[in-house]
Amino acid sequence: MTELPNIPRDPHRYILKDYQPVICDDESTWRAFMNDGANLLVAQDTVGKFTVVTVFLGFNYGNIEQPRFFQTTCLGTDSENRPRYTATWEQAMLQHRGKVKCAQMLTNFAAEQAAGIDRSFRFVDCKVIPGELQFVLESEAEAIRALPEDQGDWQRRGRVLVFSFA
Repeated sequence: MTELPNIPRDPHRYILKDYQPVICDDESTWRAFMNDGANLLVAQDTVGKFTVVTVFLGFNYGNIEQPRFFQTTCLGTDSENRPRYTATWEQAMLQHRGKVKCAQMLTNFAAEQAAGIDRSFRFVDCKVIPGELQFVLESEAEAIRALPEDQGDWQRRGRVLVFSFA
């Protein structure tokens, strides 16, 4: 039987002060903060059929060593059941901007397909890292078919298609 690492959970409630999560020991203050939706919504953007929403959770979804206070979800995609979590406001905004860029690209692809241009590809994962949006495809052959050679902001790295937006 495998033993799980003993990483302490974080039992505290949090509110935001100057975009920073801070512990809130007073339950009525925390509830009042959480009941005001303006305190929770970090960003929301709609692009085509997609809506990207980033929220402050009010608790640490992670643990003490790897906190997760913010959640970003892209509604309208297969991955909406896989939200992304971040520790800081800055990371949350970066994650949000990356998901918005992904939604813009997917919307553009749909428009191209409707016009008879087929540049589609199936990806198994989409990652946002500083300055890049990475689409992990099923195989390198699929990546070569989708992007035979680098173009502008697009690069192929093995089975990964990378869009640089920095």
